[in-house]
Amino acid sequence: MKQFLKDLFFELKKNRGAMIGIVIILISLIIAITAPVIAPHNPTLVNSESLRLPPSFSPGGSKDFFLGTDDLGRDLLSRLIYGSQVSLSVGFAVVVLSLITGTFLGVIAGFYGGFLDKSIMRLTDLIMSLPSILFAIVIVAVLGPGIVNAIVAVSIVAIPNFVRIIRAQVMVEKNRQYVSAAKLFGASNFRIMFIEILPNCMAPLIVQASLGFSDGILNVAALGFLGLGAQAPMSEWGTMLSDARSYIESSPWMVTLPGLCILVVVLSFNLLGDGLRDALDPRLKKQN
Repeated sequence: MKQFLKDLFFELKKNRGAMIGIVIILISLIIAITAPVIAPHNPTLVNSESLRLPPSFSPGGSKDFFLGTDDLGRDLLSRLIYGSQVSLSVGFAVVVLSLITGTFLGVIAGFYGGFLDKSIMRLTDLIMSLPSILFAIVIVAVLGPGIVNAIVAVSIVAIPNFVRIIRAQVMVEKNRQYVSAAKLFGASNFRIMFIEILPNCMAPLIVQASLGFSDGILNVAALGFLGLGAQAPMSEWGTMLSDARSYIESSPWMVTLPGLCILVVVLSFNLLGDGLRDALDPRLKKQN
């Protein structure tokens, strides 16, 4: 594993976009972890005398609020900093839930085949036939608005991607000689699936997980924008966009800043995902 990580990092170093993505992700992670320390104000503190102040470097701005305030007088910089905690936590939770569930179902479908495989794949096809954001909205509408239910909804939508990837890999790997050898030694199906086969299917899972991270952040932000995700007074970038849409002309910084945060973080994970795909796909290495 240690050598694998060294080789992976060596390959990523050759990809400028991937390195930029890693740097942005690390900075975002540091900001999220140190939010209580570096945030200049309480993100939920209402300042009735400082409503919709522009950034301090703009005419009419205040030096007490570097990036200005929102419609309730709350410090935007502090809310953006705390919003990084929510967004990164959401992305991590979505990836973990969809990865574990999708991997389990994909391994079962690919290894056993037959009726079990057809049942899982037809359910997967059904989910993928629906627009992802609309399906997530339906799930949240049933469960009720809230950040936890939004995470569950987005995770369900993301499961088919992992199922299809891992199923295809397992179907190839189960015919390898090491699997036949494990069967001859009397290994159980559980050991063969999750101890012998699964570690050899990790490369595409790592790539999909990095891309799923950005999809999770974006979809939960979209639900927050529609009022179905994080609820006030939680600092979440999608919710901040929703609160600011009435002031898009009079106070454009209220919309621009959280939108830029979503753009930069999602782009960084996409750059990392592309870099991981290039580093882990042997066919792309041969082409280069």
